[in-house]
Amino acid sequence: MKNLSLILAVAAILAVVLTAGCVTTDSPQSGDGMVTITDAFGREVTIPENPEKIAVVGSGSMRYFVYLGIDLDDVCAVDYQDSALNIQTVNLRPYALANPEILEIPEVGPAKGVVDNEKLLMSGADILFMGGASSSNAEVANEIQEKTGVPVVMFFTGNYVTDSEKIQDTLLMLGEILGKEKRAKDLIAYFDAVEADLKKRVNGLSAEETVYVGGVAYNGYHGLDGTDPTFYPFAILNADNVASEITSVSQTGYAQVSKEKILEWDPDFIIVDLSTLTAAEGGALVELKNDPSYKELTAVKNSMVYTVNPHTSMNVNYETTLANTYFIGKILYPEQFEDIDPVKKADEIYSFVVGEPVFDLLKENVDGLSYQRVLFDRQ
Repeated sequence: MKNLSLILAVAAILAVVLTAGCVTTDSPQSGDGMVTITDAFGREVTIPENPEKIAVVGSGSMRYFVYLGIDLDDVCAVDYQDSALNIQTVNLRPYALANPEILEIPEVGPAKGVVDNEKLLMSGADILFMGGASSSNAEVANEIQEKTGVPVVMFFTGNYVTDSEKIQDTLLMLGEILGKEKRAKDLIAYFDAVEADLKKRVNGLSAEETVYVGGVAYNGYHGLDGTDPTFYPFAILNADNVASEITSVSQTGYAQVSKEKILEWDPDFIIVDLSTLTAAEGGALVELKNDPSYKELTAVKNSMVYTVNPHTSMNVNYETTLANTYFIGKILYPEQFEDIDPVKKADEIYSFVVGEPVFDLLKENVDGLSYQRVLFDRQ
């Protein structure tokens, strides 16, 4: 509780000094309750000053509206991926686990990121919010707007770790449009305060052992060869990520490496992202258990293989990234994280960000393997 009080105190101070960033609203162009805003990709859009019904499209885009504490009764259509039509093997998104009623909201289109204009019109949406990582869909947004008359506001959905300023600007823009300015500022301040706490714990320290993360998801599920050279927990904890030499990564940080490279690196610790459980042939844990070559890895021989909850599912779930960092911190720096119960810390983060403590739900969806040390039979 002492640590939570410190974080919230710092968050409160930071919230006071936060401003609305680069995305702002202009003066209303008319007196009919409309206002012109500049969206995340520089498009000027005239929207209702007080929208009552919104539609949302884009992979994992509902995440941001849950972050902001939007009343889900005001959401009249969601992306196919967030709808009941998207049959997933498991649900690994904290925002969706905390709000299962999202599945009751009609879909706005037949596939990820696709808008059916007729369904959009039938939904009665005052605004369509379109998420994306670049302005490549601007023409699509303009076309939807022209054909339906529904204003389309584009917002940035990317990796908070590498694009924090863009996402912060997006949160502030959405907060301003939807009357959630204070929540947007509080959320950003909370993220900053948690990161400050992590940095303070390892200030002046660096882990002597090498580390590797495998099983990272991107456009599907992967085995041990799926990694993240920019993996936030390693970066923030001053850990020696053996994959950091790789410079070509996806928007979410993903990179694929060869088995030979992993054997060459021979990391002292291996962190397994549990999205790998859905990969072909069982993923990273099965590979580490059964592959004779992997059995010779230092981390496997010394039983220094640990599991973390999936942080990329329909884009990056930053709250899971932060929660995982505390767990990994306790592994690499037990003295500096002696006061941390990783499960309680995770639920503290989830409660603030998505409104519910969903660690147990996540754990249930990854076969109960969350935050475990994996011991392999050496026979």
